[in-house]
Amino acid sequence: MELFLLNSTIAKAMPLLLAALGGLVSERSGVINFALEGMMLMGAFFAVFGSYYTGDPFLGIMAAIAAGGVMGLLHAFGTLIMGVNQLVSSIALNLLALGATGFLLNQIFGVYGTSPSAPSVESVRIGPFSVSPFVLFAGVLLVVLWIFLYRTRAGLRLRAAGEGGSEAFALGVNVKKIRFCAVVASGCIAAVGGAYISLGEMSLFIENMTNGRGYLAIAVLICGRWRPFPVMWFALLFGFATAISEYVHVSFSDIPLQVTLMLPFVLTLLVLAGFFGGAKPPAGLGK
Repeated sequence: MELFLLNSTIAKAMPLLLAALGGLVSERSGVINFALEGMMLMGAFFAVFGSYYTGDPFLGIMAAIAAGGVMGLLHAFGTLIMGVNQLVSSIALNLLALGATGFLLNQIFGVYGTSPSAPSVESVRIGPFSVSPFVLFAGVLLVVLWIFLYRTRAGLRLRAAGEGGSEAFALGVNVKKIRFCAVVASGCIAAVGGAYISLGEMSLFIENMTNGRGYLAIAVLICGRWRPFPVMWFALLFGFATAISEYVHVSFSDIPLQVTLMLPFVLTLLVLAGFFGGAKPPAGLGK
């Protein structure tokens, strides 16, 4: 049981961690990004699309990153250039992704609901352990992002843009350029989380297969107080809650499925109730 829960926890935490790290890049620059759900969904679809037609799952991941970048570009253009409300833009992109992936699924694959199977990302052997490349990528990204934010001049400027855009601008920082690049990067990273769901956990695309994980990633980001390593711990906590819900469903079949599916979201509400009051977002977030 312990090994099952450990493997399941890591598997369920990966998409949350990747999406939350993507959101962290955007929101530390000062731009609200609640479009993580849509970015993940587009990443999940285009990962399968690229893998199916090229036969190479890593090219599928590249396609997912490109799709996430386009979503980030749309969010950045709408909010930073056109002045659209950041929450409204996020909701619009989530709805766009939901409709677009369903439409493209039918137009490209000629089916509804579920795509054909595509080559998936296989685990690699590291000594006695079998590890998903997505897990290795998330670990490297976590360290690189921490170094970038707290040990480089570019990271300092990004944090300055998020803490007070007008003050940073007065000091010569090109706030709009930094935020634009951060939002596009956010979409690319979140899309890898979607690619993990479709090519890491499975080998196909199912309509709305992210199933609210982008919103859970926002909760992880808030509970982690917009810092990389606390975000990782909360992603593992929420992943553990999802693993427990699956274990309960399998072991106690008399419990209704709806009750077990509620567990991660109930935990989300409880944790947010306990942590949100003490969480201080970047001062310039949403301004």
